[in-house]
Amino acid sequence: MVSDGGGKKMTDPEEEVPVTAATRAALNYLKDTNETPVFRQTKTASDIVSLGGARQPRTVTIRDGRGSAAGFSLDIEGFAFATQVTKVTDFNDDQQLELIYTPEIEKLIARVAGAREAVVFDHTRRSTEASHREKYGSRDPVPAPHSDYDDSSARQRMRDKFGDAADEFLQHRFAIVNVWRSMSGPIEQWPLTICDSRTINDDFLISTRREAPVRPEPSFEYARPSATRHAAYDANHRWYYFPRMTADEVLLFKNYDTRTDGTARFALHSAFEDPATPANPAPRQTIETRAFVFYD
Repeated sequence: MVSDGGGKKMTDPEEEVPVTAATRAALNYLKDTNETPVFRQTKTASDIVSLGGARQPRTVTIRDGRGSAAGFSLDIEGFAFATQVTKVTDFNDDQQLELIYTPEIEKLIARVAGAREAVVFDHTRRSTEASHREKYGSRDPVPAPHSDYDDSSARQRMRDKFGDAADEFLQHRFAIVNVWRSMSGPIEQWPLTICDSRTINDDFLISTRREAPVRPEPSFEYARPSATRHAAYDANHRWYYFPRMTADEVLLFKNYDTRTDGTARFALHSAFEDPATPANPAPRQTIETRAFVFYD
Protein backbone atom coordinates (compact mmCIF):
# COMPACT_ATOMS: atom_id res chain seq x y z
CA MET A 1 0.00 0.00 0.00
CA VAL A 2 1.32 3.42 -0.95
CA SER A 3 0.01 6.34 1.07
CA ASP A 4 0.76 10.02 1.37
CA GLY A 5 1.31 9.98 5.12
CA GLY A 6 2.52 13.35 6.33
CA GLY A 7 -0.26 13.79 8.84
CA LYS A 8 -2.24 12.48 11.74
CA LYS A 9 -4.17 9.32 10.88
CA MET A 10 -7.88 10.04 10.95
CA THR A 11 -10.09 7.94 13.21
CA ASP A 12 -13.82 7.40 13.48
CA PRO A 13 -15.70 10.44 14.80
CA GLU A 14 -17.01 10.16 18.33
CA GLU A 15 -20.28 11.75 17.34
CA GLU A 16 -22.01 11.53 13.97
CA VAL A 17 -24.04 14.42 12.58
CA PRO A 18 -27.63 13.06 12.71
CA VAL A 19 -29.32 12.28 9.40
CA THR A 20 -32.85 11.23 8.53
CA ALA A 21 -32.39 9.37 5.22
CA ALA A 22 -29.82 7.44 3.22
CA THR A 23 -29.34 5.50 0.00
CA ARG A 24 -27.20 2.53 -1.01
CA ALA A 25 -24.96 2.80 -4.06
CA ALA A 26 -21.74 1.39 -5.51
CA LEU A 27 -18.50 3.38 -5.35
CA ASN A 28 -15.57 2.43 -7.58
CA TYR A 29 -12.77 1.98 -5.08
CA LEU A 30 -9.27 1.16 -6.28
CA LYS A 31 -7.87 -2.27 -5.53
CA ASP A 32 -4.99 -2.26 -3.09
CA THR A 33 -1.64 -2.14 -4.86
CA ASN A 34 2.01 -1.53 -4.08
CA GLU A 35 2.46 0.22 -7.44
CA THR A 36 1.54 3.78 -8.41
CA PRO A 37 -1.43 3.68 -10.80
CA VAL A 38 -1.16 6.13 -13.69
CA PHE A 39 -4.09 7.90 -15.29
CA ARG A 40 -3.87 9.34 -18.77
CA GLN A 41 -6.32 11.56 -20.57
CA THR A 42 -7.67 10.37 -23.91
CA LYS A 43 -7.53 12.40 -27.12
CA THR A 44 -11.25 13.13 -26.92
CA ALA A 45 -13.02 15.51 -24.56
CA SER A 46 -13.92 12.66 -22.24
CA ASP A 47 -12.12 12.07 -18.99
CA ILE A 48 -9.03 10.09 -18.09
CA VAL A 49 -8.50 6.37 -18.51
CA SER A 50 -6.46 4.19 -16.19
CA LEU A 51 -3.19 2.60 -17.25
CA GLY A 52 -2.95 0.58 -14.09
CA GLY A 53 -4.93 -0.21 -10.96
CA ALA A 54 -8.18 -2.11 -11.26
CA ARG A 55 -11.39 -0.81 -9.77
CA GLN A 56 -13.31 -2.67 -7.08
CA PRO A 57 -16.95 -1.51 -6.84
CA ARG A 58 -18.32 -1.72 -3.31
CA THR A 59 -21.86 -0.91 -2.23
CA VAL A 60 -21.93 1.60 0.62
CA THR A 61 -24.46 3.63 2.59
CA ILE A 62 -24.58 7.28 1.51
CA ARG A 63 -26.36 9.51 4.01
CA ASP A 64 -28.61 12.41 3.00
CA GLY A 65 -26.97 15.43 4.61
CA ARG A 66 -29.69 17.97 3.85
CA GLY A 67 -31.45 17.76 7.19
CA SER A 68 -28.23 18.45 9.07
CA ALA A 69 -26.38 20.67 6.59
CA ALA A 70 -25.62 23.34 9.19
CA GLY A 71 -23.70 20.80 11.29
CA PHE A 72 -20.87 20.21 8.80
CA SER A 73 -17.65 22.23 8.67
CA LEU A 74 -14.49 22.36 6.57
CA ASP A 75 -12.16 21.89 9.55
CA ILE A 76 -14.00 18.94 11.15
CA GLU A 77 -15.77 16.80 8.54
CA GLY A 78 -13.82 18.42 5.69
CA PHE A 79 -16.87 19.75 3.87
CA ALA A 80 -19.68 22.27 4.21
CA PHE A 81 -22.97 23.00 2.44
CA ALA A 82 -24.16 26.53 1.69
CA THR A 83 -26.60 28.62 -0.29
CA GLN A 84 -25.03 31.09 -2.68
CA VAL A 85 -27.15 33.00 -5.18
CA THR A 86 -24.86 33.92 -8.04
CA LYS A 87 -25.13 36.75 -10.55
CA VAL A 88 -23.72 34.51 -13.27
CA THR A 89 -26.25 33.91 -16.05
CA ASP A 90 -24.14 31.52 -18.15
CA PHE A 91 -21.48 29.29 -16.59
CA ASN A 92 -20.20 28.44 -20.06
CA ASP A 93 -19.11 32.06 -20.52
CA ASP A 94 -15.46 32.32 -19.46
CA GLN A 95 -15.71 36.10 -19.06
CA GLN A 96 -18.54 35.75 -16.54
CA LEU A 97 -16.50 33.17 -14.65
CA GLU A 98 -13.56 35.54 -14.42
CA LEU A 99 -15.36 38.82 -13.72
CA ILE A 100 -18.38 37.68 -11.70
CA TYR A 101 -18.04 34.16 -10.38
CA THR A 102 -14.42 34.20 -9.24
CA PRO A 103 -14.84 37.13 -6.81
CA GLU A 104 -18.17 35.72 -5.58
CA ILE A 105 -16.64 32.35 -4.77
CA GLU A 106 -13.49 33.80 -3.23
CA LYS A 107 -15.64 35.73 -0.75
CA LEU A 108 -17.77 32.67 0.00
CA ILE A 109 -14.81 30.37 0.61
CA ALA A 110 -13.04 32.85 2.88
CA ARG A 111 -16.20 33.30 4.93
CA VAL A 112 -17.03 29.60 5.28
CA ALA A 113 -13.40 28.66 5.99
CA GLY A 114 -12.87 31.48 8.48
CA ALA A 115 -9.86 32.51 6.41
CA ARG A 116 -8.16 35.76 5.53
CA GLU A 117 -8.32 35.25 1.78
CA ALA A 118 -9.18 32.76 -0.96
CA VAL A 119 -7.65 32.86 -4.44
CA VAL A 120 -9.34 30.88 -7.22
CA PHE A 121 -6.97 29.12 -9.61
CA ASP A 122 -9.22 26.81 -11.63
CA HIS A 123 -12.76 26.32 -12.92
CA THR A 124 -13.59 22.86 -14.31
CA ARG A 125 -16.90 22.20 -16.05
CA ARG A 126 -18.27 18.66 -16.08
CA SER A 127 -21.10 17.20 -18.12
CA THR A 128 -22.68 13.85 -18.92
CA GLU A 129 -23.57 15.26 -22.34
CA ALA A 130 -21.02 14.53 -25.08
CA SER A 131 -21.98 17.59 -27.12
CA HIS A 132 -21.30 19.86 -24.14
CA ARG A 133 -17.91 18.26 -23.54
CA GLU A 134 -16.92 18.79 -27.17
CA LYS A 135 -18.17 22.38 -27.35
CA TYR A 136 -16.90 23.69 -24.02
CA GLY A 137 -14.04 21.36 -23.14
CA SER A 138 -15.96 20.08 -20.13
CA ARG A 139 -15.12 16.74 -18.57
CA ASP A 140 -16.96 13.62 -17.48
CA PRO A 141 -17.91 13.14 -13.83
CA VAL A 142 -15.31 11.06 -11.96
CA PRO A 143 -16.97 7.99 -10.36
CA ALA A 144 -14.10 7.05 -8.05
CA PRO A 145 -13.30 8.02 -4.44
CA HIS A 146 -10.28 10.31 -4.56
CA SER A 147 -8.59 13.51 -3.42
CA ASP A 148 -7.02 15.83 -5.98
CA TYR A 149 -3.66 16.43 -4.26
CA ASP A 150 -0.98 15.10 -1.97
CA ASP A 151 1.67 17.12 -0.13
CA SER A 152 3.95 17.42 -3.14
CA SER A 153 1.34 18.25 -5.78
CA ALA A 154 -0.43 20.81 -3.57
CA ARG A 155 2.82 22.69 -3.11
CA GLN A 156 3.64 22.37 -6.80
CA ARG A 157 0.28 23.81 -7.74
CA MET A 158 1.05 26.76 -5.46
CA ARG A 159 4.28 27.34 -7.40
CA ASP A 160 2.45 26.96 -10.72
CA LYS A 161 0.04 29.70 -9.72
CA PHE A 162 2.26 32.18 -7.89
CA GLY A 163 5.78 31.57 -9.19
CA ASP A 164 8.53 32.95 -6.95
CA ALA A 165 5.95 34.49 -4.59
CA ALA A 166 4.96 30.95 -3.58
CA ASP A 167 8.09 30.64 -1.43
CA GLU A 168 6.60 33.02 1.13
CA PHE A 169 3.12 31.47 1.01
CA LEU A 170 4.56 28.00 1.58
CA GLN A 171 5.96 29.09 4.94
CA HIS A 172 2.45 29.44 6.38
CA ARG A 173 -0.74 27.45 6.65
CA PHE A 174 -2.75 27.14 3.46
CA ALA A 175 -5.51 24.90 2.17
CA ILE A 176 -7.08 24.02 -1.17
CA VAL A 177 -10.87 24.11 -1.17
CA ASN A 178 -13.18 23.05 -4.01
CA VAL A 179 -16.66 24.47 -4.57
CA TRP A 180 -19.07 22.26 -6.53
CA ARG A 181 -22.45 23.29 -7.94
CA SER A 182 -25.00 22.70 -10.68
CA MET A 183 -24.75 25.00 -13.69
CA SER A 184 -28.47 24.76 -14.40
CA GLY A 185 -31.39 22.96 -12.76
CA PRO A 186 -31.48 20.37 -9.98
CA ILE A 187 -28.94 17.54 -10.25
CA GLU A 188 -30.88 14.48 -11.46
CA GLN A 189 -28.01 12.07 -12.14
CA TRP A 190 -24.46 11.35 -10.96
CA PRO A 191 -24.52 13.48 -7.79
CA LEU A 192 -21.37 14.00 -5.74
CA THR A 193 -20.76 12.15 -2.50
CA ILE A 194 -18.28 13.31 0.11
CA CYS A 195 -16.53 11.33 2.86
CA ASP A 196 -16.28 12.56 6.45
CA SER A 197 -12.58 13.31 6.85
CA ARG A 198 -12.54 11.81 10.36
CA THR A 199 -13.29 8.37 8.89
CA ILE A 200 -10.38 8.41 6.42
CA ASN A 201 -7.40 6.23 7.31
CA ASP A 202 -4.17 6.96 5.42
CA ASP A 203 -3.47 3.21 5.23
CA PHE A 204 -6.31 2.90 2.69
CA LEU A 205 -5.03 5.68 0.41
CA ILE A 206 -3.12 4.90 -2.78
CA SER A 207 -0.83 7.45 -4.41
CA THR A 208 -1.70 7.89 -8.08
CA ARG A 209 -0.36 10.00 -10.91
CA ARG A 210 -2.30 11.93 -13.53
CA GLU A 211 -0.24 12.55 -16.64
CA ALA A 212 -0.20 15.75 -18.67
CA PRO A 213 -2.93 15.99 -21.31
CA VAL A 214 -2.51 14.95 -24.92
CA ARG A 215 -4.93 17.59 -26.20
CA PRO A 216 -5.34 21.34 -25.63
CA GLU A 217 -6.83 21.77 -22.17
CA PRO A 218 -8.65 24.96 -21.09
CA SER A 219 -8.47 24.11 -17.40
CA PHE A 220 -5.51 25.42 -15.37
CA GLU A 221 -5.65 22.28 -13.25
CA TYR A 222 -5.95 19.67 -15.99
CA ALA A 223 -3.32 21.28 -18.22
CA ARG A 224 -0.74 20.01 -15.72
CA PRO A 225 0.32 16.62 -14.38
CA SER A 226 -0.47 15.93 -10.75
CA ALA A 227 -0.01 13.43 -7.95
CA THR A 228 -3.39 12.48 -6.49
CA ARG A 229 -4.80 10.05 -3.92
CA HIS A 230 -7.38 7.37 -4.66
CA ALA A 231 -8.98 5.19 -2.01
CA ALA A 232 -9.14 1.48 -1.43
CA TYR A 233 -12.29 0.24 0.29
CA ASP A 234 -12.57 0.95 4.00
CA ALA A 235 -15.76 -0.07 5.82
CA ASN A 236 -15.28 2.86 8.20
CA HIS A 237 -15.79 5.49 5.50
CA ARG A 238 -18.85 7.61 6.20
CA TRP A 239 -20.34 9.09 3.03
CA TYR A 240 -22.81 11.95 2.58
CA TYR A 241 -24.60 13.61 -0.33
CA PHE A 242 -27.09 16.40 -0.91
CA PRO A 243 -29.78 15.21 -3.33
CA ARG A 244 -31.05 17.36 -6.21
CA MET A 245 -28.72 20.28 -5.62
CA THR A 246 -29.80 23.44 -7.43
CA ALA A 247 -27.75 26.20 -9.04
CA ASP A 248 -28.16 28.27 -5.85
CA GLU A 249 -26.56 25.62 -3.63
CA VAL A 250 -22.87 24.78 -3.25
CA LEU A 251 -20.86 21.99 -1.70
CA LEU A 252 -17.47 23.11 -0.39
CA PHE A 253 -14.83 20.51 0.44
CA LYS A 254 -11.16 20.39 1.28
CA ASN A 255 -8.64 18.81 -1.03
CA TYR A 256 -5.63 19.76 1.05
CA ASP A 257 -4.56 21.47 4.28
CA THR A 258 -1.05 21.89 5.63
CA ARG A 259 -2.23 21.42 9.22
CA THR A 260 -1.44 18.06 10.81
CA ASP A 261 -3.01 18.61 14.25
CA GLY A 262 -6.23 16.67 13.62
CA THR A 263 -7.85 19.41 11.54
CA ALA A 264 -9.50 17.90 8.46
CA ARG A 265 -6.87 17.81 5.71
CA PHE A 266 -9.09 16.57 2.87
CA ALA A 267 -12.38 14.85 2.13
CA LEU A 268 -12.55 12.07 -0.43
CA HIS A 269 -15.17 12.69 -3.09
CA SER A 270 -16.78 10.76 -5.93
CA ALA A 271 -19.62 10.94 -8.40
CA PHE A 272 -21.99 7.99 -8.04
CA GLU A 273 -24.90 6.41 -9.86
CA ASP A 274 -27.92 7.28 -7.73
CA PRO A 275 -30.56 4.49 -7.64
CA ALA A 276 -33.20 7.25 -7.42
CA THR A 277 -32.22 8.66 -10.83
CA PRO A 278 -35.39 9.26 -12.92
CA ALA A 279 -35.98 7.41 -16.20
CA ASN A 280 -35.05 10.37 -18.41
CA PRO A 281 -32.80 12.59 -16.30
CA ALA A 282 -31.60 16.00 -17.37
CA PRO A 283 -27.89 16.07 -18.28
CA ARG A 284 -25.64 16.58 -15.28
CA GLN A 285 -23.82 19.87 -15.89
CA THR A 286 -21.71 21.11 -12.98
CA ILE A 287 -18.83 23.46 -12.32
CA GLU A 288 -16.07 22.77 -9.82
CA THR A 289 -13.88 25.64 -8.64
CA ARG A 290 -10.54 25.23 -6.88
CA ALA A 291 -9.02 27.90 -4.66
CA PHE A 292 -6.05 28.42 -2.38
CA VAL A 293 -7.11 29.47 1.11
CA PHE A 294 -4.85 31.61 3.30
CA TYR A 295 -5.20 32.08 7.05
CA ASP A 296 -3.96 34.70 9.52
